[in-house]
Amino acid sequence: MKVNTTRRNVFAGLALAALIGTTGCSAVNPQATTFEYAPSDGTQTTVMADENSDSNSDAVDFLNIGVITESADGVGALMGTIHNKSDSNQNVELQINDESLSFSLEADEILKLEDEEVTIEGVGTEPGSLADGVASAFGQDEEFNVSILPPTFEEYRELYPGDLNEDEHVEHLYDFQGQYHRDE
Repeated sequence: MKVNTTRRNVFAGLALAALIGTTGCSAVNPQATTFEYAPSDGTQTTVMADENSDSNSDAVDFLNIGVITESADGVGALMGTIHNKSDSNQNVELQINDESLSFSLEADEILKLEDEEVTIEGVGTEPGSLADGVASAFGQDEEFNVSILPPTFEEYRELYPGDLNEDEHVEHLYDFQGQYHRDE
């Protein structure tokens, strides 16, 4: 009878160790899947009415904000979404480097910037870098970085407001003897 009790205790101990081993990390380390993040190439920020505000009602979200341009001094298209989650109309401002853009949003309105076809003349930051951004609402400012993206990405080509010579932008990808070498 003693052997069965010992076996049960050993198996119970192993089961407990396995349970702790598989769940213990989440008890002491934050899980990455619980963080809000910009799931695309743009960046995001939220402007709250005040520090005690509810982020689900007294806030304006600036989501997936980016500029698609060929160069720092070329024309660029603004992309992203602004969501006024408050119960009142809001005048919001988005500043990217030295360019300021203003928008009026009704209560709970979602504004898709791509639909507005907003362009910026000379954003001042090269594609592949981050520009300085300031989002404003409720008389509050929130600083964040804005993605500056090249129109060579297929998903952004149709948004780019200028003429694009695709061959010119991808030719350098074939200059090496790798798996993508183009035989001529």
